[in-house]
Amino acid sequence: MTIRKIGRIAIDLLAGALVLSALASLAGVPARFAHHASETGPNGNGRAFLIQQAAGVESSPAPACAQPTLIGRVVVASVAARRGPSLQSPIIASFRKINAQGAPQVFDLEGSTGDSAGAVWFRALLPIRPNGTIGYLPPGSVSVLQTPYRIVVDRHKLRLTLWKGCSQIKVFRIGLGKESTPTPNGNFYIISLLKPPLAGSVYGAYAYGLSAFSNAITDWAGGGIIGLHGTNDPSSIGNSKSHGCIRLYNWDIAKLVPILPLGTPVQIR
Repeated sequence: MTIRKIGRIAIDLLAGALVLSALASLAGVPARFAHHASETGPNGNGRAFLIQQAAGVESSPAPACAQPTLIGRVVVASVAARRGPSLQSPIIASFRKINAQGAPQVFDLEGSTGDSAGAVWFRALLPIRPNGTIGYLPPGSVSVLQTPYRIVVDRHKLRLTLWKGCSQIKVFRIGLGKESTPTPNGNFYIISLLKPPLAGSVYGAYAYGLSAFSNAITDWAGGGIIGLHGTNDPSSIGNSKSHGCIRLYNWDIAKLVPILPLGTPVQIR
């Protein structure tokens, strides 16, 4: 059974909380949660629904862009991601309900499979090194949410495009990593959100933490997490001069904060 065959669910969740290994010096800053993600949508009135398998319904497959991204949010104290869908399979990494940045732990889900007992395991993209690591999450460890939003980052054109389903919402100019600390390519997602407490921060108005890690920097606290953040150096937009993070004008990232949930996919290419 694949995750694309799971019945539709209706929710948009609102992200909030801490991010970025590079912001480790800001540890202790209160996280900003608007509402509990499983209870509230972007406008404060969303509802969560249980997943149900569609029964006896034949329909034409929707285009890939119209299919929402499914997000697993940890609902147990901690969960071990394994190499295969079995409790006997080796553990890749363990994750707590709240991640190291103070945000709810989420994963982007890429599929599902049944074990020998018929229980469903989810195939998840893990927020660890090396980038692109896949693991299996055991039954009952996550609640499943969804988002129609996705971000595509074009490294060559230095632009970020926000999509909702198959509709292009907005294109933003960005700054990226310099040659010695390039922004990595790959498929990632948002894991946390911070509003820096001090005006004039190098991270601008807001900073998202991504599941991506720098391939050039490993000695930062947290291992070199890549961020998507504002900037108080507008001249860096349209240039490649960061340590690998994606920079936006402050007024542009402020447009994303009200709508993008934790788990929003971010493709860097």
